[in-house]
Amino acid sequence: MNITSPMRLQKLFALHDEILQKRLETVLPQVMDECGIDMWIVIGDEYNEGPVVRSLLPSAFFHARRTAAFIFTRKNGVTMKMIASKPDFSIDRFYTPVLLKPKGLDWETFYTTFATKYDIEKIREMEEEDLFGCIGRLIRENDPDRIALDFSQTTPFSDGLSWTNYEKLCAHIHMKHQKRFVSAEDISVRFLETRIDEEIALMQQIVMVSREIVKECYSTEVIIPGVTTTGEARFHLMERATNLGMPPWFDATMWIRRKGDSHIDDDNAVIKKGDILHCDFGVIYGNLCSDIQEMAYVKDDDDEQLIEELDTIHRTCMRFQDIVIEQFSEGRSGNEILARSLAQAKSEGIAKPMLYSHPIGLFGHGPGPTIGSFTNQQYVEGGGERTVHDRTCYALELNIREKVASWDDLEIMWGQEIDILFKDGKARYFAGRQTELHIIA
Repeated sequence: MNITSPMRLQKLFALHDEILQKRLETVLPQVMDECGIDMWIVIGDEYNEGPVVRSLLPSAFFHARRTAAFIFTRKNGVTMKMIASKPDFSIDRFYTPVLLKPKGLDWETFYTTFATKYDIEKIREMEEEDLFGCIGRLIRENDPDRIALDFSQTTPFSDGLSWTNYEKLCAHIHMKHQKRFVSAEDISVRFLETRIDEEIALMQQIVMVSREIVKECYSTEVIIPGVTTTGEARFHLMERATNLGMPPWFDATMWIRRKGDSHIDDDNAVIKKGDILHCDFGVIYGNLCSDIQEMAYVKDDDDEQLIEELDTIHRTCMRFQDIVIEQFSEGRSGNEILARSLAQAKSEGIAKPMLYSHPIGLFGHGPGPTIGSFTNQQYVEGGGERTVHDRTCYALELNIREKVASWDDLEIMWGQEIDILFKDGKARYFAGRQTELHIIA
C-alpha cells in the first residue's frame, strides 16, 4: 500500500506553532475563567518538564531550556502569558519574557548577538534577578487571589512541579501569597484535554493513517500464513509508522485466537490459516496520539460457517460501540457512562461486555474522565469521577466475550478500539471504524 504521513516536517512544525498560539489565545483564558484561577505558574526542568510544560513548548523547543517557568495571569478579561527562564530569541513569539537580566548570565553578549531588537540600554539599567525572584516579583505586582501550582494527589497530569522547585519558589514568596496556592489539577486537565479545530483535523489524519497501517499489516503483503510470526507482524506496525515519522507511543501487540486456544501472546508464534488476529497499535504525530484495535481472520478452507459466526460477533461488538457512543453527554462522569453502557448492553443480550475507554490527545492515556478499566467494571475513583466536556477526545476501547460454535464453543475475547471526538453535544468517530472483518487471503 502507498501510505504517506499527513505532511512534511517543516509544515508540521509550522502547524505545531499555529496550534500552540491559538490554544494560548482561546483555550487558556477559557479554562482560567472556568476554574477561577487568577495566576497559573508552571515550572519544569530540561528533561524533567512535566506534562503541562511539554504542552507549552513551541516546535523549536524539544525540551525546556534549563528551567522554564510559565506565568499566566487573568485580570479584568485580559490574559498575560509570560515566561521566566534563560532568555531565548525565539520564545517571545508566544510568551512575554520577564527575566530580562538574569544573574550569572552574560546577557550583554546574548542581546547584542542574538536578540538585538531588545533595548539593551534599558536592560542595562535593570537590576539583576534570578528566575524565582522574578516570579516572586510578578506575584507581588499582581497580588492574585488564587495561584495555581502543578501539584495533585489525584492526577499525574498536574503533578509536574518538583519538590526542589517548589522549595525554591516558596523561598521567594511571602507567606500571605503562599496561603493562596491551590492545586492546578482542574485547570491542567481542562487545558490538556481540550482540542481546537486544527488539532481535531490533524487527529483525523493521524487516525486515518494508523488504520491504513493496520489494514496493510492485515494482508498477504505482510502476513504469509505458516511463515510470518506475530512478532514480525507487530513490529511491522511499529516500523512502518516510525518510517513515516509517526513513531508508536506504546509497544504494539499482536495476539492469536486459535481453535483450542483462546489467547496466544508469543512473538515466536507462527500465524496459521484459521487464526483470528487481534492487534493493538497507536502512534504519536505532531504531539497528538492515536490508539487502534482491529480484528482479522486468516482464510482457511471450508470456513464459511466460521466466518459467518465471527461476523456476527463483530456486529455485536459494533452494537456495543454504538451503545457507548450514545451514552456520551456533556457533564456526565466516566463512571456514569460505564454503568449506563454496561446496563444497556446486558439488557440487549450482550452477556459479557467490558468497557475501559480513556481520554486521548496530547497523551495516549490522557487526562479527563476514565470510563472503566480492564480490572474495574464497577466504579473508578478519581479519573472515573471526572466529567465529559466539549471538544475532548477518547479511545473507545472495549470488548465482548462470545462463544464460537465452530470451535467447540470456545469463548474468545473480541476487542475493538477506535478514537472518537465529543463535540457540540455528540460523540463521533474521527475516521470511521472497523465495520468488516479483515480477511487475510
